[in-house]
Amino acid sequence: MAIVFSKDIPTDKLLTAYNNHIVQFSSDSPIAPATAQIVGLGIDVLLYPHPNGTFYFNFQEYIAAEINTKNFSDDTAHNLDETNSDTFTYDVSDGFYLEGTVIIRINFVDTTSEAVSRDLKFYVGVDQITDYKKNQILFVPNQLAILSPVEDRSNNSCYLRYWSGYPFEFTFYNPNNPTSPFVLKNNSNGLDHQFLSKGKFNSLYVSDGRTDINIENFLPLVDGENNLQFFIGVINQNLNLTLYKEEARCGVYVKFLNKNGRFNYWLMDKRHFITRTAKYGSEIENDFYNLEDTSSPTLQTGKTGDETIRCAAERLSDRDRLIFEGIIDSPKIYLFTGERFSKANLNDWMEVRLKTSSFQVKEPKKKLYSYYVEFDLPTRYMQTL
Repeated sequence: MAIVFSKDIPTDKLLTAYNNHIVQFSSDSPIAPATAQIVGLGIDVLLYPHPNGTFYFNFQEYIAAEINTKNFSDDTAHNLDETNSDTFTYDVSDGFYLEGTVIIRINFVDTTSEAVSRDLKFYVGVDQITDYKKNQILFVPNQLAILSPVEDRSNNSCYLRYWSGYPFEFTFYNPNNPTSPFVLKNNSNGLDHQFLSKGKFNSLYVSDGRTDINIENFLPLVDGENNLQFFIGVINQNLNLTLYKEEARCGVYVKFLNKNGRFNYWLMDKRHFITRTAKYGSEIENDFYNLEDTSSPTLQTGKTGDETIRCAAERLSDRDRLIFEGIIDSPKIYLFTGERFSKANLNDWMEVRLKTSSFQVKEPKKKLYSYYVEFDLPTRYMQTL
């Protein structure tokens, strides 16, 4: 006798933590089921059967609560060394990735039981139905992938834009060789370099903001498009990455959590507007004196203050738009407060909120797009009673 799944959960794929992952199962035993248990990955639940003897369970709520231990924050402390390319890769699995064995057990009314196990892998990502229909998801089992939106009708081609003089990194998934060296080849100039993978999820730093210490100490880039490929040993990993290098300019630089749970970066126009709003809070009655002795019939308890920054990302191509539109749904956005051409640290980023609530993301016959966005800066500290 065995547990039979009418809806099973994939064990060979990387699963998103914020989508439904449903199992439906029953037993082919003639003995009636009493309960079922699902244990593992922080889950410990007791299920009761449907009258027809089947069980239903959705992993989504439990995994989302268990995996996101860092509230989407980026706390990778990097320290790039121009003489050691191993310092350019960092394991970012903590608070982002969860894997392990789940035991599914059916208990019968005669106190016997039977069980099966599933080895599952989840990451802090989410997919949309429209992306699924266009195959714009990380759905390739056990294959190297970039944790950034993939191009239309492709699950192995990715485009990123890098502005020299600003900090920039990207994350890739390396399921089969998590601690092995890999070769990154730049087909645009024929050069390559070997880096060290530090885990299944690696952040590869292109730059920490400095122009004299960056990935070009080991792998030179051309201005414009750099067509990069990953090799482990001599095996091409069938992953196409276009890294567009652009010279540094002044602007408003942000990074934001994308749908795949890691960060994309964007440099907006240098022309921006900052608006400050302040208003009085409550009042305290203070009218207890004669007219000639009164100067403050009420006492103000103080003010509350807010500040917003309004800026633009203009003339974006379809490839650019695919990246930037991730900011619309992003739960975590950081504004860069450091200096160009200088080493950036964690304290050079300030969390902000997207205030703009409506975006036109598609328009007939339009080739270039412009977005005008407004961010709420942190609430101002005020003097209050």
